[in-house]
Amino acid sequence: MKHIFIVNPAAGKGKILPALLQRITYACQKLEVDYEIYHTKTVGDATVFVKEKCKELPDETLRFYACGGDGTMNEVANAVALHKNAEIAVVPIGTGNDFLRVFTNIDNFSDIEKIILGKAMPMDIIKFGEDKYSLNILNIGFDCEVVKRVEEIKRESWVPHGMAYSIAVTQVITKLYGSDFKITTDDGKVFDGNHILVAFANAQYYGGGYRPAPTALVNDGKMDVCLFDKIPRSKLVKVLPKYKSGKHVENIEKMPFLHYFQCKKVTFEAANTITVCADGELSPAKKLEIELVPLGINVVVPKGSHCFAAVKKATHNKIEKTEKVEKND
Repeated sequence: MKHIFIVNPAAGKGKILPALLQRITYACQKLEVDYEIYHTKTVGDATVFVKEKCKELPDETLRFYACGGDGTMNEVANAVALHKNAEIAVVPIGTGNDFLRVFTNIDNFSDIEKIILGKAMPMDIIKFGEDKYSLNILNIGFDCEVVKRVEEIKRESWVPHGMAYSIAVTQVITKLYGSDFKITTDDGKVFDGNHILVAFANAQYYGGGYRPAPTALVNDGKMDVCLFDKIPRSKLVKVLPKYKSGKHVENIEKMPFLHYFQCKKVTFEAANTITVCADGELSPAKKLEIELVPLGINVVVPKGSHCFAAVKKATHNKIEKTEKVEKND
């Protein structure tokens, strides 16, 4: 196996880069593994580099370490997806890193030796458009405007990612409100109208701790979809704390404006071009085919950690009951 470290020199504002490089070199030499370190040069560079490596060494097992934040992870995942001999390992040195919340002992992801000694686990991944992927969550609407504002806040002043997200939510809620789009699922459900947001989830968390998909599993072959119809701001303010904690699903029967269901494929169509956010990375779109690729990517789980998802049977029962009611209606 060849171990290739994809390092974003701008992650963490570059302050921890020297220490990271030292840790990588020490661990690789100690464990006597074949390794190399690549510094990304611009946005999208990681995807291009990893794809070229996979073509160059098609018969060799390649483990790519995404050293950065959610953006670096997304770029590497977009190149590694569907390659049987390629793996992605995440070394968190940027902001966000919400995908890692599906694992126990998250600190192990910062231990280079434990990651090298870890094993790859096949996981699902979301494909959208022609050849784009999201390992964590693909979200559209209100959330995307929040992400834009988060980036502005981070440029204006230094605040933790989670706090920046909460501040951005408060600011955006007074401005942007609702988008016209239609979602058609693979089993014939249609949601057409003015909506606040929709999240297509492979995992459970985003936005520095928000939990839109509390029942999502990264290897069940399904997307969890959370869709909010437009509601008054006063009501949204009351719902957001539940949305952040993941308790919105537990109260789904009391919220007719909330739709939560699982599917494998959907068609998204917007009245106007709208922003799409994949693992924190923004891009414009008007119509998209979004589908879940079962076990389409190999993700490394560090030694001493394991993947988990706490799923309450009662919650699933409520979701199934709501789906049946909506289908009958």
